[in-house]
Amino acid sequence: MFKVFKIGILSLFCFVFSFAKPFVIENENQLVEKTVGFIEILSSEVYEKTGVKMYIVALEDLGEMNLQEKESSYTYNLQNPYVLLFFSKNEKKINIIVSQEVERMFDKNEVYWDYIVPLIPNSAKELTNERISAFLLNGFVDMADRIAEFHNVKLEHNFPTQNKGVQIAVRTALYAMLFVLFVLFVFVYLRRK
Repeated sequence: MFKVFKIGILSLFCFVFSFAKPFVIENENQLVEKTVGFIEILSSEVYEKTGVKMYIVALEDLGEMNLQEKESSYTYNLQNPYVLLFFSKNEKKINIIVSQEVERMFDKNEVYWDYIVPLIPNSAKELTNERISAFLLNGFVDMADRIAEFHNVKLEHNFPTQNKGVQIAVRTALYAMLFVLFVLFVFVYLRRK
């Protein structure tokens, strides 16, 4: 009786996980294990609360395919709406691929330039698994925040990002100082003539 019970539980476990789609589609030893676990938890929460599936692919290289072919091989089976953060180490390629429904939820270029690029090391020697995990996770978390904000939901399994209000205030102050310097330069230039 107990043996039948164990076999039943094992087969139920296998059945459930055969239909579960991991959100880390492929990781060729690029992401740290803790990062993989966090991405799975965060992606599940985003999917439950917004219906948007967030995926990540972290490859060593593209193999025999070019970038578009490799990306298409992953996006072909994804159901809308989705976000795919694609990374290939040897080719030094990072791409954020979104379905048409997700395009209006956030600006891909803003996430890329503000949250991923600043953390990318300059030399290939510094491109360790920890660094790769850091910049991919930073971009992934920001996309999750933007999707949650678009849907007016709060994520529980997320770490706080920068305070947007402080960032806007600092940027405005810097632009104001540049404007004042420009006006002073023009004023001094015109006074001398």
